[in-house]
Amino acid sequence: MASKPETRSEEQRRNVYVMVGLAFALFLAIYFVYQIRVVVLVLLLTLLFSVIVSGPVDYLAHKGVSRILGTLIVLGTLALALALVGLALAPIVTEQAVQLAEGLPTFLSEARSYLEQLQSSFGLEVSLPDPQQLLGSARDFLSGGAFSTFVSVGASVANILSLAAVVLIATIFSVAQPEPLINGFVALFPAGWRERVREILREMYKSVQRWFLGQLTDMMIVGVLFTIALSIIGIPFALLLGILSGLLAFIPFIGPLVSVIPPVLLALAQDPVAVLWVILAYCAVQFVEGNIVQPVVMSRAVSLHPAVVIFALLIMGTLFGFAGVLLAIPLVAALYVLLQELWIKQMDKKGTDPNPPKKKPSRTAERIGRLWRAVEAPFRRS
Repeated sequence: MASKPETRSEEQRRNVYVMVGLAFALFLAIYFVYQIRVVVLVLLLTLLFSVIVSGPVDYLAHKGVSRILGTLIVLGTLALALALVGLALAPIVTEQAVQLAEGLPTFLSEARSYLEQLQSSFGLEVSLPDPQQLLGSARDFLSGGAFSTFVSVGASVANILSLAAVVLIATIFSVAQPEPLINGFVALFPAGWRERVREILREMYKSVQRWFLGQLTDMMIVGVLFTIALSIIGIPFALLLGILSGLLAFIPFIGPLVSVIPPVLLALAQDPVAVLWVILAYCAVQFVEGNIVQPVVMSRAVSLHPAVVIFALLIMGTLFGFAGVLLAIPLVAALYVLLQELWIKQMDKKGTDPNPPKKKPSRTAERIGRLWRAVEAPFRRS
């Protein structure tokens, strides 16, 4: 009969082997994903779009509309809405984009002149690149390999269009007939686990949908607020910059920082004092978005730690480029639900934590209540 120390040592050795095997399997999986990253990217995009489109299709299905007809209605309505928005905004945005491209050398030269004056005032000696030289080098590079550039761009566009067609067709079939896919995936698990697998899939599905609705609302509000603020300050191309800031709000942390650079450069070329107003407007929009919009529209979505978000953006961006950056947050949100349901809840059942972490009270309800009291205060006084 083996003694307890020997049993414990054997168990520790087995755990080490398991951890080494899991680490090796993880690296092997990452290498495999990297090798077929285009296929994985198409699969992830199909899953994301299927989850997004399935929301309104599920609603129509509850009303008695068949899923095939509901899918066509939702996609047709989405295409019509995008076309109407494009027809309404495209002329203005195109005109502002052309004006910005034509005036870019002038704006950069004026900004460079102001920065040189600022350097001389503080006694700094930093050589700044000549905007005209940079633009000339870019034009020479493009014109020097015009044919090869044209072929490369054409091949990239054709590749993107073909992948988009695959994603669209796969999304239509996935949303119109999801049962065979879900039942086939669930059938891979033992019969006793299948109901639990369905529950986890349902929770992941709802989590990604809540995230998307909240993110879409947040982007629209940020874009509108930034457009209004830049228009009041008098920054040119306010609509174009507002739309850009709304789109970049999709990328956490990095997007908002990038969105403030163009208006700051334009303000620097127009009126250096306006730079301060642009930065103040940016801070005000971020304050409203972080303390009012986010707590309200994202209160039911998965809350992720900023460090987790940054590493998710880094990993997905390295593997899949810009499309990976767009997929990072919904993927991590789904994985968070999976980890919570499959691992953390099981670990919580094994014994009792003698010193559990103290849960901080939710600040969402507190912020909403504070906002509501501020709004109704004038009415109480009257």
